[in-house]
Amino acid sequence: MKLSSLVSPFGFKTERDLEIRGITEDSRKVEPGYLFFAFKGTSTDGNLYVEDAIKRGAVALFTDSRETFFRYRRKVQVFFTETPRKHLSLISARFFGNPERELSLIGITGTNGKTTTAYLIFSALNRLGESAGLIGTVEWGTHQCRFPSERTTPSPTQFFKQLSYLRSKGVNWVVCEVSSHGLELDRVYGVKFKGGIFTNLTPEHLDFHRDMFNYFAAKEKLFFSSEVSLFNTDDPWGELLFSLRPLFKTVSSYGTKGEFRIESFSSNGFVPVSYRGEVYNVETSLKGFFNCYNVAAAFSLLVLLGFSPDKLKDVFRGVRIPGRLEEVSPRVFVDYAHTPDALEKVLKALRPLTKGRLITVFGCGGDRDREKRAPMGRIASLLSDLVVLTSDNPRSEEPEAIISDILEGIEDREKVTVIPDRRSAIEWALREKKEDDVVLIAGKGHENYQQFRDYSVHFSDREVVEEFYGCKKTV
Repeated sequence: MKLSSLVSPFGFKTERDLEIRGITEDSRKVEPGYLFFAFKGTSTDGNLYVEDAIKRGAVALFTDSRETFFRYRRKVQVFFTETPRKHLSLISARFFGNPERELSLIGITGTNGKTTTAYLIFSALNRLGESAGLIGTVEWGTHQCRFPSERTTPSPTQFFKQLSYLRSKGVNWVVCEVSSHGLELDRVYGVKFKGGIFTNLTPEHLDFHRDMFNYFAAKEKLFFSSEVSLFNTDDPWGELLFSLRPLFKTVSSYGTKGEFRIESFSSNGFVPVSYRGEVYNVETSLKGFFNCYNVAAAFSLLVLLGFSPDKLKDVFRGVRIPGRLEEVSPRVFVDYAHTPDALEKVLKALRPLTKGRLITVFGCGGDRDREKRAPMGRIASLLSDLVVLTSDNPRSEEPEAIISDILEGIEDREKVTVIPDRRSAIEWALREKKEDDVVLIAGKGHENYQQFRDYSVHFSDREVVEEFYGCKKTV
């Protein structure tokens, strides 16, 4: 695409009309003919890598630095902007032909439940005969072909590239998990969503957002660009959003007191949801009372978007979510729970299923939210019969130091075993498990890697369990 076609709609003038072959904000990905975005990030400053980007073939540059602008404007075409992230999103969308304008997008945000709710809606749409795509934490793609995701909400260059791919495959709907980072860092800036869901808000990512109000404000951004907004009003932050409904377009609610009301949290294979005087028994194979909220959210939004509730009540049956209360082997579960609230919910969900002991294996990530470690230790010790503390993604921290922080929240140390090596910890728990015991391996869920200071290794909780029992899958 010509440079002028990319930038002139946003008020930028070109000196030479060059052919742009790609866009990136990562200098390592620059190829000849690329447009490079250099701006100050959360951990480094892209302006430090402009020289490298030019050597790799960048022919034009956007920057938030006046120093960079004057230094390089005689080498390449340079554009100055005080809002580089917004322009990165807008120009990336244009480069890929604005696929978001031809697709009906559904955005789901909140601390917990995004992935499960996204899979439920994605599966339901395809079962209803619609053509739906998915962009989320675990993977992205179509019903027929999906690819691993690097992050929940990808950078604009990847996000619009993925939307373009999905459009080329004939997709009409795209279900997107939208993270607070993605919203705060303008990764979906300028995108209009057909529908948006708020699941809940509990302390998470406060190393980035600093406090809960900033975290909330980031999540709120999704609903200013949603045609239909659905809030969980059993959550206090969802109730706050609902009270701000004059700020948004069409607004509805779900929960025990919502317009879509959950009548009970039974474990009978369905979630009874009342709406406009009718009760719909929405079928589900998912366990746990918290999944009643996820099923209700998926059902409610699709009703609001025009789908028949009578048809919807049957389409969620059998949907499985990778790494979300996933029973890998009989009475051995893998779950992504990595916050105090999520860990508490999954342990409470497993207790009624446990005839013997409930054994929990978990750790906490390094360089992230240190203040949640002790609360997670307290919750695990109160709701489990045995606790195995191990490493998660330690990153630059020592696993033993992270475990020490978790132990600060545990009074009864006799029920705790510390095994820093995660594989050894899982295998110890499986050896300890008796027939009626239940084992929960929490924190990593679908992830198939472990991050250390300077490297990552392949690691999957699921694979460790399958190897232990000799049932490793070959597909």
